[in-house]
Amino acid sequence: MHREFRDMIKFEATCDFAAVRNATLAARVWLAEKNLPEKDLGAWELVLVESVNNAVKYADPAARQLPVILELSCGDRDVEARVTDQTSGFDWPEGEVALPDPDSETGRGLFLIKSLTDQSAYFRHSCQNVLVMRRARPAMGKNGLLEVSQLQTRLAEAEAALTDMTAELASNYESLVALFRYSSELGAQTNSKVFSKRLLKDLLQISEADSAVLRLLSPNGKQLETLLVLPEDPQLSLRAIALDQDCASVEIGAARNRQDIWFGPEEPLAEDDPLQGSISAGNGICHAFFVADQLVGTATLGRRASNRPFTAAQVNLLHTFIDFLAIQIVNTRLLDDRTASSVTRRELEIAAEIQRSLLPSMIPACLPFELAAGCQSALQVGGDFYDVIPAGDGALLLVIADVMGKGVPAALFAAVLRSTIRSMPQLFDQPAELLATANRTLFPDLSRVDMFVTAQIACLNPRCQKIISASAGHCPLLVWQPGRQEAVALGESGFPLGIEPLTRYVQTETALPPDALVLLYTDGLSEMRNPKGEMLGEKRLIQLLVQTAASSSGAPASKDFLLSRLADFREQAPLMDDQTFILIKHLP
Repeated sequence: MHREFRDMIKFEATCDFAAVRNATLAARVWLAEKNLPEKDLGAWELVLVESVNNAVKYADPAARQLPVILELSCGDRDVEARVTDQTSGFDWPEGEVALPDPDSETGRGLFLIKSLTDQSAYFRHSCQNVLVMRRARPAMGKNGLLEVSQLQTRLAEAEAALTDMTAELASNYESLVALFRYSSELGAQTNSKVFSKRLLKDLLQISEADSAVLRLLSPNGKQLETLLVLPEDPQLSLRAIALDQDCASVEIGAARNRQDIWFGPEEPLAEDDPLQGSISAGNGICHAFFVADQLVGTATLGRRASNRPFTAAQVNLLHTFIDFLAIQIVNTRLLDDRTASSVTRRELEIAAEIQRSLLPSMIPACLPFELAAGCQSALQVGGDFYDVIPAGDGALLLVIADVMGKGVPAALFAAVLRSTIRSMPQLFDQPAELLATANRTLFPDLSRVDMFVTAQIACLNPRCQKIISASAGHCPLLVWQPGRQEAVALGESGFPLGIEPLTRYVQTETALPPDALVLLYTDGLSEMRNPKGEMLGEKRLIQLLVQTAASSSGAPASKDFLLSRLADFREQAPLMDDQTFILIKHLP
């Protein structure tokens, strides 16, 4: 809303940018009706826009409910404007205000108000503030028109302004074209070095620099490695520099302090700076660039001329170009990570398929014994497997093993071990000799890739009602017999397969009376941890086996009970290793 008096007008606008902009446009129309020349109209529009915009920008939420007031009065000699705001106010500077740097975010408004008005004052109050501005009206000729000399002066000023604008647009044209091209290429170019080289060449030309050095943070995050030096020189080799290196390096300084570092005649490069001899050092700037607050690298521009430092506009151009480069580098790395992740995921899928194929589809009957087995995989596929093989006369050969490592290699060696054992049925009733023969067979391949396998082999004989076992570095056989309060760990363990080619193994025979319970297992059970980081351990596992024997009748029920107790201990902690086991129950 506004109210008009003789040579005065008052505008009240709601506290938002659109409303105050409309008020300034209406004020310009009103001043034009008072025969102000175009130059003065333009000056007043700039001044009023800056004033009312600040009144909106710095108003708190409560003050936004109150209007911004703009009052104008036009006399024969001058024009006065008053802007009333509801902000907390600020200290009005005395004297002239310097033009801020092109990169500065603040200060332009004060500069415009001070330079485009003849008088200005700011009155602060507890509830509102008033900015008063005056500007003299130009002398008018007859009929209120400008004199010819004034028109000629203004024309010359307009021509100079247009010339400056044309020069600025011309200097920015190449950078705009390059930036549009880089925008279209982001994500499409997968070769970071090719992209970086083109970008740096464009940057050298547009910023009028003579040389450039681009370094990227190494994968281990400990040093800056050279990616590019321009102009290229086959004789020049710029070594990597460690971030903790004790030398006067502008690159390390920029990376540590997160600020641009300038060098030139007054502050030259240090004698031990790694950039000496590789970049023009008349004038230069080093810029460290980051993505998501993480250091990506440094870019340094050099100029031979010592009397031509880089301008603020050229530095801003450096920042803009390197921002594009940082995005491209991160995009390329993410693509590489996704590719590697996809390969790894497929590898784990293959390993899981191999691991599943090793497990028996069903367990043969072996009365009076009943068997149950379980194999629960962790997030990553390991080398655990078990096998149950008919051994003649109703006997069964039980195999449980753990190949060191994870993924496809471990799963493949598990498959090789399974085939090796199944190829020697004549030794099924001699577990110790079977292990020794398998070790001699597999040793060359295992030792060549620096891997080994732990294994437990047992022959379950239903006629003699006993179990014959041997261990190659594996977890001990746990046996609970009726009348005992604790289960016992049986067997003497030898070297894992693949450690010594001529290892001999000790064989143990154990009687299994009715109700006896036997557990063959991998270390995924005993080394399981709960959320507090506590390991289950062999002692707790023995206690769980005793509870299982007392609480369950057959092997399947015993398996379910044991799995339940293991889950209770682990709670929500992640499974760090495969859990594989075979339970044997002597039915009464």
